[in-house]
Amino acid sequence: MTTQPSASSFSLASPEEVLAYIPHALGFYPRNAVVLLIMQGTGLAATLRVDLPPAGCGEERCLHWAKQLVRLVHRVPKATSVFAAIYTGQTPGEKHGTLPGQELVEQLAPALVRSGIQVRDGWYVGAQRWHSYFCGNGNCCPSEGFELPDLALTETHLRMVVAGSAPEEHIWDGSGVADWNNKRTIREYVEILAREYVGTEKRESMIRDWADLLDGDPVLAERRLRHDESFCASMLVSLKDRAVRDILPYLAGRGKARALEAFTEVSREAEFGSASQDFSAFLLGTSSCIPDWDRIDRLWHFCRDLLGVAQGPEETALLCLLGWVNWAKGKGSSALGLFSTALEKDPDYRLAQLMGRLLESGEMPSWVADPQRAWRLRLGGRLSA
Repeated sequence: MTTQPSASSFSLASPEEVLAYIPHALGFYPRNAVVLLIMQGTGLAATLRVDLPPAGCGEERCLHWAKQLVRLVHRVPKATSVFAAIYTGQTPGEKHGTLPGQELVEQLAPALVRSGIQVRDGWYVGAQRWHSYFCGNGNCCPSEGFELPDLALTETHLRMVVAGSAPEEHIWDGSGVADWNNKRTIREYVEILAREYVGTEKRESMIRDWADLLDGDPVLAERRLRHDESFCASMLVSLKDRAVRDILPYLAGRGKARALEAFTEVSREAEFGSASQDFSAFLLGTSSCIPDWDRIDRLWHFCRDLLGVAQGPEETALLCLLGWVNWAKGKGSSALGLFSTALEKDPDYRLAQLMGRLLESGEMPSWVADPQRAWRLRLGGRLSA
């Protein structure tokens, strides 16, 4: 589930503009999925993408799938209505009522209405044309559907690109990051520093180094990470330490002072205090705080960059951190892809196992559906369709 720039900054004036917006909301072009644009009154609150059930799965499976979607929609406070778009890659039939996914819509739409959610429209989206599931005859819509314009030329797409959004063709799974030119030298430092890495005092020093990286000027911080090979190696070594790895999202979201306090409490291995309880709630997404999204975004970029020099447990830790950040932003599909890659590299990696199960159950952070606390795409101005 992905939160939007603001509940009132996006106008749903035409299907073409909505369809152009969906890849930007998700961060990738959807395939074999249903996408629900969830409304709060007249404002767009969140976008939900869910894989379609297997073809020919039967009425009972379709009904179960529909009930799951209804439950997820109601996670958005004060949700009133939805627009639905289904992407299957199949070729529509020549008659009304024969669109791919028709049986799913016939299960989903009534289930939503019974739960108090209005279905404002539903579309089948093909490669070149789109169709409405709720047009029953040629007097409403032509049987061949409507031509899908070049979405790259729509006002919505152009504004999103100017604002810095660039949807991927596929969900990014953590692959494709180029090796750094100085990777060999950094790996040599990693081997040396790993032998020296012991004790709570060293852990606290690493946390402070990560805090300096996240709090400093992003350009200077990246330059240091790239060119100070000993420093970069120490950051990689710290990722092998579960306690340091786990504190990094909290450090980014809540700041150095809180992170060090929580780490001190956890290290005592005594009864948890308020700091460690806040730390736990934040990692699980149940905290009532407003995360510091600027620092969290910087953590994501540093972790992605480090994939170009990481190996083994360091790489798996980075994939999990990237997955957690995407989960925190409400990008469940992207997060699941990263956790899946982490498990491919290490099937026994506990954090990836736990987060994968959390995502598969549909759990999302409490702040995702809260307009005052959720991460938002940064736009240079209002969007209008």
